[in-house]
Amino acid sequence: MYCRFCGNEVKEKSIVCSGCGRPVDEPGSLTETPVIGWSWGLLLALIFVSVFFPPIGLIFGIKGLFSEVTKVKASVLLTVAVFTTLLWLALILGL
Repeated sequence: MYCRFCGNEVKEKSIVCSGCGRPVDEPGSLTETPVIGWSWGLLLALIFVSVFFPPIGLIFGIKGLFSEVTKVKASVLLTVAVFTTLLWLALILGL
């Protein structure tokens, strides 16, 4: 079994997940398949794309905030996307 929050493997008689420390007896806290988060390569690719096309970063950043596994990386992506959106807006408006 795997933890729904962090994706680490949880032993059958465990009370808490060794990866994130959350209780495994919560409803829906365990899953049969591992939860896969974003790799660093994917995050860097999304940041690179969002520099030239910020809506991609905004969409993936907001979508990633809903998952416990990708929340931190999604906030980094969202921060970069918002910054580049403001930068492109300033360049287009000539500010």
